[in-house]
Amino acid sequence: MEQPPPAEQQPIGSQSIHTPPAYSRIPSLDIIRGIGVLGALFVSIWIFGGFSEQQQNQLLLTSKGWNYRVFGALQIFFSGKMLALVAIVFGAAMVIFLSKQQQAGQQPAVDVFVKKYLWLIVFGVFNGLVLLWSRDILFHLGIMAILLFVFFRMKPRALLVATLLMTVVYCGKYYWDYADHKKMYGKYTAAVTLEKKYEKDSVAKAKKAIVAKKDTLTKFQKQDKEAWEGLVAGKKVDLKKDDDNIKKMRSGNYGKVWNHLLPATQSRQAEWLYKKGVWYLAAMIFMGMWLYKIGFFTSRFTRGQYFLLAIAGITVGVLLAWYRVHFQQISLQDYEKFVKNKALPHTIFFPIEKAAMALGYASLVMALLHTTVFSKIFSAFAAVGKMALTNYLLQSIVCTMFFFGYGMGYFARLTQFQLYLFVAEVLLLQTIFSVLWLRRFTYGPAEWLWRRISYGKMLPHTMRKQSTTPQTVTVLS
Repeated sequence: MEQPPPAEQQPIGSQSIHTPPAYSRIPSLDIIRGIGVLGALFVSIWIFGGFSEQQQNQLLLTSKGWNYRVFGALQIFFSGKMLALVAIVFGAAMVIFLSKQQQAGQQPAVDVFVKKYLWLIVFGVFNGLVLLWSRDILFHLGIMAILLFVFFRMKPRALLVATLLMTVVYCGKYYWDYADHKKMYGKYTAAVTLEKKYEKDSVAKAKKAIVAKKDTLTKFQKQDKEAWEGLVAGKKVDLKKDDDNIKKMRSGNYGKVWNHLLPATQSRQAEWLYKKGVWYLAAMIFMGMWLYKIGFFTSRFTRGQYFLLAIAGITVGVLLAWYRVHFQQISLQDYEKFVKNKALPHTIFFPIEKAAMALGYASLVMALLHTTVFSKIFSAFAAVGKMALTNYLLQSIVCTMFFFGYGMGYFARLTQFQLYLFVAEVLLLQTIFSVLWLRRFTYGPAEWLWRRISYGKMLPHTMRKQSTTPQTVTVLS
């Protein structure tokens, strides 16, 4: 996506953004996007590689060893945070694109925008249903772009309020799910109490040689009891639960793997988006819009201010992540006791944790961007960010072909450390590929196709550069 930076800084309360020529880019956005796309694979690999929820919970229960420490570190520093970074940049890019000045003969920005993100939805469907990545995010981002683009003119203060509101609602979603579990537990205890009473009455009548019809629970009371017992049983760690999934994922038949993953894909793309994803992504997209409008991505603040934001955001995120992981361990030990004694779920602050940590990471990038020490590293991240769509789809292709049965069949065959070594190799190759590709071409292959089908024949779409001189990131000062 084109990202024209503002030619001049606007006051925090400014409602409009002046944008210069369309083919300028904001380096920080490419860098942060690149970090988000690369870092997300350290968490996605759990799904790709068969490091199941049962195995993860087993590590949390044992709470010792290097496997536990590495997994805990990724839970704290990566889980949910990389997607948040991508969504924040996505929100900023939406404002930039829609704020472009229309030139004679060009299609209105809004028309192109809608077409671009309808096509992004198509890319998401392809990634989920053809490449078989059940946790695809392109579909979600496309939907959210269509839903939220009308808000791009909002003032920064209104966008900040929207960010906070969406985050609170997202927290509420976790609480409401937990409240349902508390209700289930209440119905269960009522049914169990009544059942014990009936048994006691039956014993008393038998001692007195009284012949009477035995009282039993009603159909609905039995359902209440069974529902809670099923929920608790589902929370208990049992590695044998993975056996069926492993068998099907190792199938050499693409169709069988497709059929097995289809319910998970449908659930993620519909149920998750409707229940939680829309609030999560809306909060981060609004945050990205707000940060862009206050000049965050164009060095409006001093280096010291960025460092303070980074320290504050990362510290808050780490503390909330520790809270989440710690109480998740307690809930896994005895979920019935946890529901009985705890007023809040362990996930209640997860939305705030992700937002704070993502803001901290973005601030750290902006602080370090003021120096030349990290120029080459940031250039590499920026190259990945410019080709984010290509790299994201490549991750799906490489991982599914390596792990799934119709490919090389390594699903659930690698240890946790081997999975992360595989990730490191993939990310290194992607970074090298992105840098080399952009020395000769203006866009990545998927980005070029996306532009082509979005703009049609209204604009030239030559992908090859006129000069092969490598470009580096401009370090902000």
